[in-house]
Amino acid sequence: MTTPSLAPTEGSRRRRLSLLGLTTVALGAAVLLLVASAGGTLTGSTFESGDGNLAVDTAGLHDWNSPIQAITCPSTPGAGTNCGTDLIRSGDDNALGQGAKEDIPVPAVVTGSIPPNKSDLSRFYVNQEKAGGSDFLYLAWERTNVLGSANMDFEFNQDATPSGNGVTPVRTPGDMLIRFDFTGGGSIPTLSLVRWLTSANATASDCFKNNSLPCWGVTTAQGDMLDGLDDQQINLSSAGFAEGAVNSVTVHDANPPPAAGSDLLANTFGEAGINLTAANVFPPGTCESFGAAFLKSRSSAAFDAELKDFIAPIAVNIRNCGGVNIHKQDDLGAPLAGAVFTLFIDNAPTDGSPPHGAEDTATSFTCTTDASGNCTMGTNIPFGDYWAVETTGVPNHDLAPDQSFTLSTSTPDLTISLTFVDPRQPGAILITKTAKNHSLGAGQHPLAGAVFDVTDSNGNSVGGGTTDANGQVCVGNLALGATYTVTEASAPTGYSIDTPSKPVTISGSATCGSGHEDPVTFTDTPLSDVSVTFTSNAGSGVTTGEINCGAGAISLPDGTSTLVLDDKAPGTYNCTITIDP
Repeated sequence: MTTPSLAPTEGSRRRRLSLLGLTTVALGAAVLLLVASAGGTLTGSTFESGDGNLAVDTAGLHDWNSPIQAITCPSTPGAGTNCGTDLIRSGDDNALGQGAKEDIPVPAVVTGSIPPNKSDLSRFYVNQEKAGGSDFLYLAWERTNVLGSANMDFEFNQDATPSGNGVTPVRTPGDMLIRFDFTGGGSIPTLSLVRWLTSANATASDCFKNNSLPCWGVTTAQGDMLDGLDDQQINLSSAGFAEGAVNSVTVHDANPPPAAGSDLLANTFGEAGINLTAANVFPPGTCESFGAAFLKSRSSAAFDAELKDFIAPIAVNIRNCGGVNIHKQDDLGAPLAGAVFTLFIDNAPTDGSPPHGAEDTATSFTCTTDASGNCTMGTNIPFGDYWAVETTGVPNHDLAPDQSFTLSTSTPDLTISLTFVDPRQPGAILITKTAKNHSLGAGQHPLAGAVFDVTDSNGNSVGGGTTDANGQVCVGNLALGATYTVTEASAPTGYSIDTPSKPVTISGSATCGSGHEDPVTFTDTPLSDVSVTFTSNAGSGVTTGEINCGAGAISLPDGTSTLVLDDKAPGTYNCTITIDP
């Protein structure tokens, strides 16, 4: 790599530092000094963060009057959306006092007018985006007094909980401070980035100015390549890590209040853009996040100069990661538990039709749906292009198609919510018909020729048929979990229907012939005719006869006529025949 050029800055101490690696940088170790390059945008960025105005100069890009993320500023001092405001020219303005300096974890907050030779801050802005494969952070400040120098610090805290002064957040290892130093010798400021160190991740020798922990650190993400880093600024403009500018002419801020915006005189507006990915604040594949941001001014360019005016913290969500939630259901909307999902990185060529490609790689992010059909991959998924893949399905259901998505700063609530529908696999009903057959032995035997009809819950026929030589007929393509009514429409000749219909619920996936059909059995009863013939041998009408089989006496006709007792089911019948002369 090209060795960066050096430019002397503050301090006279020189020492060779024991530098922390990139992983430690993410934990909160580091000074990464960035000198902004002139120009409108950083490579890959869509935000004009280096032209010193708030208006879009190139169609299709963004600036503070047309930001990427919404900006709303409160009408009174306070926190808005991506905007913080402060009292100006007021004896009630709060400031950092009593010798407050950057290395003091809980600086004193005092009240009083800001001296005319110090920056009287009025508002600051924050925006961010994921573009060109990098995460970008955009910052801007405004002040009411025209001074030849501006020394600002933007502090970003992971924990938004107020510290002991009730205003500034509690600092944790890895908090970030971005220095914005403008001495009035041109329109391009000097930007630098430092990280908060504690005994958990550093020693006192890693401090930038303080001689004890906790402190703002001085370790570079570029490795142990420079001696006396605390005395030097690393010029990284050619690398495109950052850029910034201060307005040299009057510019217009269109963001209310007031409703029409306001004009800003020369040297009262400053902006910056930083490639957080290139600066290793957001290392690839590692989740980092900041929840609060505030602006403060130093009395000089020296890092250990006294702090003066500040704008109280606002809530931000600066992160390179988000969350993925999954909901799983069947084609009727019923939740499904037990489905396992895995995230795959969507490598080039991205998107396309499912399924995901062989070039896509599995991640460690997985989840299993609960009884409500829900699961979450977590909230620490780095921004990028992904496929959500159902790697383990639910029994008796088809797998849902893979779904591709992009997780970025533009994702609402930084959370992707996906619904997967697993169609229920079809089931089948195997109807078996039996009857007694004396010639085949005791018990039930298959009966062919019985006609069946299967209807759904609405009474619509979904299939049917006639039993074969095995006494069976199958109806398939039935919905899993649905209940059907199986009805014997007609019995074979010589048989009676024992039970007209039965309900059957499809319990599992099956096709006819698979051996997994839901079974239902019906029986028919074989019928017989009994005939009796009565003849009076002494002459017609000499004798009369009747037969009584328990259902009342039936007269027997004289002569050769035969009385037939039709369709008698198997059983024992006791009949009495009476002949009366």
